[in-house]
Amino acid sequence: MSEAPEQPLPLSLLAANRARFNALFYEPTSVALQTKTNLHLHILKISNGDFDLTGLYRELKGNSVAYVLSRLNYQKVLDDPSLIMEVASKVQSQFRKPDDLAGEGGEVILYSLLEGYLEAPKILSKMELKTSPKHYVYGSDGVHLLRINDDTYQLIFGESKMYGDSGKVGSSARLGIQAALKSVGKVHDEGFNFDTWLVQSELLKEAVDQGTLDTLAAILLPPADGSESSVKKHNAFGIFVGYEIDVTDLKYEDMTLEGIEHELKRRATDAIEAEHDLIKAEIVNRGLGVYPFHIYALPFAKRNVGGEVRGLNRIRFDLAAELGNRKVSE
Repeated sequence: MSEAPEQPLPLSLLAANRARFNALFYEPTSVALQTKTNLHLHILKISNGDFDLTGLYRELKGNSVAYVLSRLNYQKVLDDPSLIMEVASKVQSQFRKPDDLAGEGGEVILYSLLEGYLEAPKILSKMELKTSPKHYVYGSDGVHLLRINDDTYQLIFGESKMYGDSGKVGSSARLGIQAALKSVGKVHDEGFNFDTWLVQSELLKEAVDQGTLDTLAAILLPPADGSESSVKKHNAFGIFVGYEIDVTDLKYEDMTLEGIEHELKRRATDAIEAEHDLIKAEIVNRGLGVYPFHIYALPFAKRNVGGEVRGLNRIRFDLAAELGNRKVSE
C-alpha cells in the first residue's frame, strides 16, 4: 500500500473562517489531565464587561454552511456564487426551532473547534441526513479525522453539551461533563457501530475526487483481502462543554473594565479547574482510559439584565435562533 499523504482530506472550514473564529478567543489554556486526555479552556474575549457573544454568533452562522453541507455540495456553492442565497436558506432551515433541547449550536461550536483549533477535518455531514428540521440526527455530534503521522490517524467521535446551573450555583460545568462522558460511554458500549456505518456509507459525499476517496478508504476501512493494514486508525473522542459562571453578584458600576475582565477570566478558570478530578474519574470509571480525549470548555456568563437573570439556557435559545434565522419566540 502506498504511503498516505500528509493531509488525506482538506479541512471543510475555509482558512478565513478558521482565522476569524480563533480570533474570538484569548490564547487557550491547555492541560494534560492524563496521558491521552487534554483539556483546552477557550475564553471569549471580553468587551465592556461581557463575553463577545455577538461575534460568536456571527462566526458560527458563517461556519454553519460548511458544517451542514457535505464537501461536494459546499464545493458547488464555492464554484457558483449565484447559489449562495438559496443554500443559505437551506442551511438555516436545517436547524431546529429554539426549544428546551436546543443543542445544535453546541454541535457547530464543537465542529468549529475541531476544524479551527485541532485542524481535524470532518468526514461526516450528519445534518444532510435529516429528513426534517424537526428531527435530531442520533449518534455522535460529529466525526472527524486527525492525522498523527503518515501511518497513524485518530477517528474522533464528537459530543457537545451546554448546561446551565441546576439547583446549585456552579453546578453547570459538572453537569455538562457528566452528561458528555455518559454519552461517550454509550458510544463505547455500542462498539461505535452506528457512526462507523454512517461514515462508510457517506464517504462519497466528502471525497471530492477518486484519489481522496481511495486514501480515506485505506485509512478507515479494513483491506478487502483480510490482510493487515500498514495504517493505524484509533478511535478517539472530541468533547465540547459549554458552562456558565454566575456573575449576578458583581457590582459592575464599582469596577474598572480591567477588573471586570480579570474577574470573569478568574471565575471561568476556577470553575473548570474544580472539575479536573471529575473528568479523570469519569474516564476511569466508565472504562474509557484506552481512548484519546480532546476536551474543549467554553464559559458563558449568567448575569442580571434589567431584573431578569439570563444564563446559558437563554444563550442556547439565542444561538439556535441565530443559526436558524428565527426569533427566540418562534
